[in-house]
This record gives sequence, C-alpha cells and structure tokens, in this order.
Amino acid sequence: MERGCVCMKETCARKCCPFGQGYEKTTKKCIDLPEKFEPPVWEGSTLRSEFNITKEFHFLFNKMNCSRELEELRIPIRAMLLPFHLETNGKLYVEVTKGSSTIYGPDQYCIDNFVWDDNRTEISALICFKSDPAGENHYQVSSTCMLISCFFIVLTVAVYAWLPELRNLHGMVLMAHLLSFLVGFTFMATMQIKILRNDSEPETCTSFTFIIYFSLLSAFFWLNIMCYDIWFTFSGKRAIGGRPSSAGVRFLYYSIYAFGIPLLLTVLLVVLEFGVDNNISNLLPRIRLQGCFLFGNSKVLYFYVPILILCVANLVFFTLTAMKIAEIKKQTQVLNKKDKQRFLLYIKLFLVMGVNWILEVVSYFYPEADYIWKFTDAYNVLVGLIIFIIFVCKVKTLKMIRHRIKNCQRSNANIGEMKAISRIKLSHWRNGTGIRSSIDTIRTTIGQDSDTKSIRSDKLTDTLHS
Repeated sequence: MERGCVCMKETCARKCCPFGQGYEKTTKKCIDLPEKFEPPVWEGSTLRSEFNITKEFHFLFNKMNCSRELEELRIPIRAMLLPFHLETNGKLYVEVTKGSSTIYGPDQYCIDNFVWDDNRTEISALICFKSDPAGENHYQVSSTCMLISCFFIVLTVAVYAWLPELRNLHGMVLMAHLLSFLVGFTFMATMQIKILRNDSEPETCTSFTFIIYFSLLSAFFWLNIMCYDIWFTFSGKRAIGGRPSSAGVRFLYYSIYAFGIPLLLTVLLVVLEFGVDNNISNLLPRIRLQGCFLFGNSKVLYFYVPILILCVANLVFFTLTAMKIAEIKKQTQVLNKKDKQRFLLYIKLFLVMGVNWILEVVSYFYPEADYIWKFTDAYNVLVGLIIFIIFVCKVKTLKMIRHRIKNCQRSNANIGEMKAISRIKLSHWRNGTGIRSSIDTIRTTIGQDSDTKSIRSDKLTDTLHS
C-alpha cells in the first residue's frame, strides 16, 4: 500500500537488486558488482542521455511477483535477443517482433546489471510473460530453415555452374543473385546460433549485421538486374554507343551496379553508426544499442525502403515487358521461345523474391496480424528450397543434367579406352625394343668376335714372318 502511494506521487521503476549489486543468472541471486547501474532511458523514440535515473526515478527493489493465475513466468531477456529500454515514465519497452512492442509496468519487470552464463555483465531484465517472447524456439527453427535454404541454394548454383548451357549471361546473373543470398543467410543463421549459445560478442553482432545487410541488399539488386535485362531484351534497345556489348562486358556493368550501390549504402550505415553521435537523431541505425541487426525505424529506413523501391521498379519492368510481349504478338504473331521462357523465369523470380518481402514490409506496419509475418518469415527462410524446385526440378534442366551425365560417362569411357590403347602400344613398343636390343647385342657380339679373330690372324702372320 505504501509503495502504491509512493508510485502515485513519483515515477517508479524496479531494480532486481539493491544499488551496488547485480543479478547473477546462474544462481538467480544478487551479488556485489563494481559496474555502475546506468540503463539507457528513452522518451518515445529519443534517447535521453542526460537523464539522471537516481533523481528522476523512485526505485523499487527485488524481483517482481508474476501472476500465478495467468501462469506467468519470470523470463530473462537480453538486448541482443530482444531490444528493450526504460522509458521516462518508468515503464519497460520491449520490442517483441517487427514493430510489435509490449510495455511493462514496475510490477511486471525488473532491470539490472546481469551476469550471464558466459560471465559477461550487461544491462538486462526479467519480465512476466506466459511464454518466451524472444522465442528461442523461433531462433532454432529460423536458423535451421536458413541452413536448409542455404543447402538448396548451393545445389542450384552448382547445377548452373556445371551445365554449359546455363553458363550464359542470365545464368551468371542468377548465380550472383543466389550467392549473395547464400552469404546473407549463412551469416544470419550463424548469428542466431551464437545468440542461442550466449556466444555473441557485441563486436561480432555489429560485424555480422554489416555483412548481412550488404549481402541481402546485393541479392535484391541482382534481382532488379534480371528484371531490367529481360525488359531490355524485349524492348529491342541497343547497348550504349549503339553497339551490342558482349556478355562479359554487360556482366561487369551489372556487377558494378549490384555490388557498388549496396557497398555505398553499407559504408553509409557504418559511418552513421560509428561516426555520428547516436543521440542526435532517432533515424540513426543504433545497431549497438538495439542488439543484433536493425530494428524498428532503423530497419524500415535502411532496409525495407531500399527493398521496397527495388520491388516497385521490378513491377514497372514487369508491366513494360508484358506490354511489349503483347505488342510483338499482335504485330508479328512471332515470339522467341527462349525469350518467352526467360520472361516466365522473370515472373517466377518476382513472385518468389519480391512479393514475400513486400508482405514482410506490410507485416511490419500491421504487427497484430501474426499470421502474415509468420507466413512471410517461413517463406523467406525456405526460399532456397523454393528456388531449387522452380529452377532445377523442371523437365528442361533435368534433361540437361541427364545429357551431361551421359556425356561424362562417354568421356570417361573414351578416356578409359584411350588409356587401354596407350598401355597396349606401350607394351608393344617395349616388347619391340627388347627384340631389337637382343638383335643388336648379337650383332655386336659377332662383330667383336670377327674383329678379335682378325687381330689374332694378323699376329700369327707376323710371328711366322719373323
């Protein structure tokens, strides 16, 4: 009752242990700690760096009592797993999923310096929750699906690299697109696994964030190139200078675009993260403050907006290409079969790699629709399997694989025959050499004997004459 009266007059916040102590997760007890208790305090989306917590807050100590009726549990949360912070009103703001947040009052949380299992000390919190909002299970499922996706991406790239018919410009662009996704998904899955094992240093998280950011953006820029290239083919336009450029030159230009712009955006992200005071604006990345990867407004501005722009551009190319196809069919009734197949490939890629990310952006703004973002998340992490089914498990590609295997078998058989013939010839040559060698030896011996007899005869003649 006394605490209730105090909190009606002052702004209350809850600390798990008294000042000078912190919470040890392993023993679930308070221990003496030399580290200062300085949790960041926010007012809305602005960090209040000058906020004095000891003056502004009336702290309640000890762990809160969660509701048994609601079957709530005290769950520890970590910033790298779930972004959270104190608000100026003493409440704890926890971002659960993509823009969806939960606000806890002092009777539902306690915050403190936590000593984790890896002996690292950092600001963390206990909250009352029915189930784990971070979803260790979610990270386990997500990282597993990503690694499965990576496996099928590797298979798809291997098939395209192995088949000569697919090593053209369009196949090279597709491989670059898939390899970019492979790097992004591999590092993202690794980061989630390290988080689950409590083996993720802040520096590692930040480095992984930049690699993932660059790789995923590059993948979408390569998709944009595919959409442009198919439109360019049907438009009948010529290359710069009016001369058709070779596939190698075009791929070089495409690489500069698909890797260059994401690299510039990544450099900008690094500069804003390390070269600018995070307190200036709430539009800064704040990767180190918010945990691994981008969250909230930062994710929208630096990640979703570029992807959304690329998806809109792809949709424009798709519309223009469809109109051009209709015009060609109307005028000539003739449409190149390969170009038509490439256009169908374009549609598949747009559906696979574009629509799902648009849905994810939509799910960010409507986080209450859980089924949307769960579906899009599952779609994203299984995208490698979907691409493998679409681009490898089709009749034409399977025929190419069978033909390639037969050619390899014939080639191996021919090589075997050539080796057998070579061994036979070598054997005959050696046998012939042996025969010739024996004959030469006989001839040499006979010659030596004749010479010897001649010498002896000469000596005998000389002796008689003497």
